[in-house]
Amino acid sequence: MNKNGVVIEERGNRVVIATGLTKKSSNAKTGGMVQIYILHRHESPVAAVKSGADYVNCGNCKHRSQDFKERGWFVNVGQGPSSVFKAYRRGVYRKVTKREFATLFGGRTVRFGSYGDPAFMKPETIQGIASVADKWTGYTHQWTKRPDLQSYFMASVDTPSEAAQAAASGWRYFRVSPFGNTEKLRGEISCPASAEAGKRTVCADCKLCDGARPQDGRKNIVIQDHSSIKRTNDSLVQIQGVR
Repeated sequence: MNKNGVVIEERGNRVVIATGLTKKSSNAKTGGMVQIYILHRHESPVAAVKSGADYVNCGNCKHRSQDFKERGWFVNVGQGPSSVFKAYRRGVYRKVTKREFATLFGGRTVRFGSYGDPAFMKPETIQGIASVADKWTGYTHQWTKRPDLQSYFMASVDTPSEAAQAAASGWRYFRVSPFGNTEKLRGEISCPASAEAGKRTVCADCKLCDGARPQDGRKNIVIQDHSSIKRTNDSLVQIQGVR
């Protein structure tokens, strides 16, 4: 059995896998976080994108597309997600129960949704991991349907109007700004781990993307769209100003 990863949920067409338990992630932006993947259980990530079956782990996210050239998201499904799926299909990850969460995730930093939307995890799984983790990050496009997740995750928004709606509904949000758009909205700061902010830290050391607290005075986060689909040869520029 591979000790670096475990299956924490397996139901219907969906499987949830945590990796990075013994070997730190090499992701330069996030740092050495435990990575949680929400995947289609029976189709590879690439096949699920092509068939549209990735709805089970991505829902109604507007960045989904069966045409890879039209996908507007950061994750290359042919790399990390596919490697995790292949290992799962080989049976190298053991299944664990909530009773083991303290041992597996206690004092760790956790990235909910390295691929897939964590809103498709069981609420008790989310609560169980967050209750023992030192800190975590998480983002959901299901925020209009899942107000119960406000204290765990950031609302993923793509426009100023969505940002305003999320904030009015009690969410803190993470907004993806069009590449080259250098304006901040009021109450936003650039993602401190982003290229345009000078990569001042990594997600593992930052505590900003863990949802909203009562009377939370922390800023919302904005980052320029740096997905591989929309990347150009232009240099990223600092997002600045307040509209």
